Amino acid sequence: MTILSALPSTAPVSVHRHSEFLHPGSVYRLGQITHRLLQEAETLDANSPISDLARWRAAALVVIQSLCQPEDPAWQILRPDAPWTMPSTADCDAREDMFAEGWAITCGVLEGLLHTLPLPEQDRPEPAEPPVPVEREQAIDWARLPFPQPSAGIYLMLLGSPQVHGARGRVETKRLSRLTEYAIWLHLNPGTDRHAMDAALWPEQVTRADSRNTAMSRLRAWLGVDHFPKWTPESGYVLAPSVTSDWSQFRALAALGESDGSPTGTRCLRAALQLVEGPPFAEAIRPDRYGWAAPYLREMTEAIMSAARELAHRYLQDGDLPGSRWAVKRGYRALPGGLQQFKSAAEGITNAHTEPDGLRQLADQMTYTPVPDPPAHKQTLLG
Repeated sequence: MTILSALPSTAPVSVHRHSEFLHPGSVYRLGQITHRLLQEAETLDANSPISDLARWRAAALVVIQSLCQPEDPAWQILRPDAPWTMPSTADCDAREDMFAEGWAITCGVLEGLLHTLPLPEQDRPEPAEPPVPVEREQAIDWARLPFPQPSAGIYLMLLGSPQVHGARGRVETKRLSRLTEYAIWLHLNPGTDRHAMDAALWPEQVTRADSRNTAMSRLRAWLGVDHFPKWTPESGYVLAPSVTSDWSQFRALAALGESDGSPTGTRCLRAALQLVEGPPFAEAIRPDRYGWAAPYLREMTEAIMSAARELAHRYLQDGDLPGSRWAVKRGYRALPGGLQQFKSAAEGITNAHTEPDGLRQLADQMTYTPVPDPPAHKQTLLG
């Protein structure tokens, strides 16, 4: 049986730690977590429960993100967007190949990072400086945080054009956009009764039970019954916990970041904003599609802007103008036409002495203006 530490692909990978952005106490804490993750890796193999493998890799990716900047070669090695699954039907060789690709490479990067982290004796403050209290550092146990990751199963993208990643079932191309809408609605409305579903997904139409059942069956065949269990009177229509989204991940990271004023919290805010690819539900809302999404669109956009403002102000307080500019631009990315707004406004900020005030003003004036709902019309077809 092959375990993580025995695979050739786990040879330490050369990476570059950006310690200047981390408090010494944070480096020491992350070193402890990295060491613990590598110890846990000794117990994992291709036959380990998928939940254990996914949780380990999710924790490892968050640690790596805390230590490596986006341009670090480690991210090209990791390819975090690649889907890693462990189907029970795969033969032994195929499972071990997937295991090496999805988890052993991550283990190798962690080993490379561990070699760049100082030993505990080197990392502690000088005797004249008292250690940072845990209450101030607000150290987070990354290995226990429930951050959803694409490797856990089905991953939905809402912060940009709606997409579904990880679905393995066969489906006609013409049905993809509609099935994507079904999946996203169920993710945002777990366990809702069929009447609410009918009103949202098939407005202005009397929906027959057999038509709804056909639509849900198509979705189940695409996602897989493990990710979309069959309907029961107790559960209703509900997706499995293995179906996660960038929005769920954003909320977890932003909540931690906004409640934690330490460097760890700041990194959480940046990680949350890195998930934003564009306006939520970008170019998806039409008279016959996603009409139900308006309240979620407002909530998501306002949450993104709140996180962007907070991060921009933190960077300004630390004198990090490039970081603040990045945060503001990321916030404008969530607004329709926002990047063009940002580009036009930022072109006028050329004086280094006035740049902090200009960035602060840009951050504070980010506002969400709801677009009028398009006129609705009756739908005639399902799925």
